Amino acid sequence: MERLTSVGWLQAWWLVGVLYIFMPITGWGADAPPGGAVQNPGAASGGKGLSLEEVVRTALENHSSVKSAGFQTQAQDALLHQQMAAYFPNLTLNNSYRTNNVGGRSEGASRAFDSLSSVANLSMTLYNFGKREGNVQAARDTLDATQQSYNATVNNIVLAAKQAYFAVLQADALLNVNEETVNDRAAILKQTQSFYDVGTKPRSDVTQAEANLYLAQANFIAAKNAVEVAWANLRNAMGVDDYPKQPLADGMATEPFPMSLAEAKEAAFTARPELLQLDAQLKARDQQIAVARRNHLPDLLFSSSYGRQASHSELFPLNPTWQVQLNFNVPIFNGFQTSYQVQEALANYSSAKEQLRLQKQQVAFQVEQNYLNLMAARDVVRANEAAERAAKQNLELHEARYQVGFAPIVEVTTAQATYTTAQTNRVIAMISYQLAQAQLLNAIGRQ
Repeated sequence: MERLTSVGWLQAWWLVGVLYIFMPITGWGADAPPGGAVQNPGAASGGKGLSLEEVVRTALENHSSVKSAGFQTQAQDALLHQQMAAYFPNLTLNNSYRTNNVGGRSEGASRAFDSLSSVANLSMTLYNFGKREGNVQAARDTLDATQQSYNATVNNIVLAAKQAYFAVLQADALLNVNEETVNDRAAILKQTQSFYDVGTKPRSDVTQAEANLYLAQANFIAAKNAVEVAWANLRNAMGVDDYPKQPLADGMATEPFPMSLAEAKEAAFTARPELLQLDAQLKARDQQIAVARRNHLPDLLFSSSYGRQASHSELFPLNPTWQVQLNFNVPIFNGFQTSYQVQEALANYSSAKEQLRLQKQQVAFQVEQNYLNLMAARDVVRANEAAERAAKQNLELHEARYQVGFAPIVEVTTAQATYTTAQTNRVIAMISYQLAQAQLLNAIGRQ
């Protein structure tokens, strides 16, 4: 017994040396608790934490996709005002100075003279049988479609920000799970070493406990890296180059969804930006058909000018000149161009109508799919919560039996692995529920 104890102490010192060498590689320092236990630096940080609302607000303020869509809306608004310019007169001022040289057949017959003129022109479309009004309304409907495209971009950026936020939340939770596993296996190793020192457990139990601890340490390292990757993805989703890491404020609560499937579909048909965009485009196509048909009708135009100009022989004095003109242009034949413009507008309208019909089908499918996924995710969360409770009780029972010598270490190892898997599955299930809810809100057209 005395020799066995001495050998046990030598092996214990060897184990301490191995852990001392291994700890700096894994990033654990002197702050690690005895026995190889670790501390998650993000889990114990104080402060309010980063909320989901802050992430969404940052994404909407900084993401280039949102800014680009906003500029496109401004550009379309400018196009609308360009069409509205047809309601106003066009005023120009033409100024010219010209030197003329006139030559003759006889010697010395050539002569030069200068001319100067300044003329103001005023022109305006008095009436063109609704073509002007149709173009303005088409531009207004196109602006509505562009605004809905902006709203769709906003909703997609919000969804991406939520997904990245939940990915960080999941990575943090899995890091905590792996931290707990390392601490538990370090405690088992310490206890197994004590049993071996007194001769109640074989050396194989110690090596098994060591292998379990090293495997948990490797998983912990991978979990820490997953947190870094998740934060990089979150910064990218927010559209920022740098953002400090901090604890997250929102948890993983699984609140019930307040709508039925039929209510969700009805809400999507009235609020989904893609449907509203296509509906506005359909109205613009309808106005373009009307404008194309009105190209067969005449235009009533008014123009006038007033100015002063020099005579043919002398630069000064400038003589006044004015003109008033009323034009009534009637299209007779232009090579069937107007007829084919009408056909083009009708084909574009039919295409937009079919796109709207297809989009409605896609929206209904997306809402139903995400709604069913949400309901399934809710049930999966409940099942995994029950599995985690059972796995924890099973681990406690096997650890108690191992402490009194009635269970081999392989049973404790199996129970630990089952509990870790149950914890991991619960975390993934709860995040999957959050993601399914975010995707359902996006399918409905809400943030």
